Amino acid sequence: MRRVAIIIIFILGLISIDLFSKNYISGITTGNYVSVLGEYLGFQLSYNPGIAFSLPITGLPLQIITALLVIGLIVYYAKEEYPKNSFLLDTGYGFILAWAISHAYERIFIWYVVDFISIKYFAILNFADIFISIGACFIFFLYYVRK
Repeated sequence: MRRVAIIIIFILGLISIDLFSKNYISGITTGNYVSVLGEYLGFQLSYNPGIAFSLPITGLPLQIITALLVIGLIVYYAKEEYPKNSFLLDTGYGFILAWAISHAYERIFIWYVVDFISIKYFAILNFADIFISIGACFIFFLYYVRK
């Protein structure tokens, strides 16, 4: 039970960081590019109504897909991965679930995701994108080492 409480607190904390960072950046950029490392890294507000990489799936179908994916991920984790009692696995899924729930909240209730970290020649993304990738790396590493 204690482990579940820690995971829930972890997820809520990460969601708070994501939403706070987006509100903060939207206040300082006002739509303009703000340089962090010259022209290669900076802040630029972008609203993504589509799915990853701005693929053209929008509106209600995307909201339904998003909700089903998050619910499916939670059910899969609870049934298959949580019983394995692995700190690295829990951390990886915690990162993925927290930031996926944050994205789902934005997609379902605001209809777009706010991106603000601009990397030249790559993309405009946010903390959720970064930490979902880190969580996936934890999980892939664990499975690679386990095999």
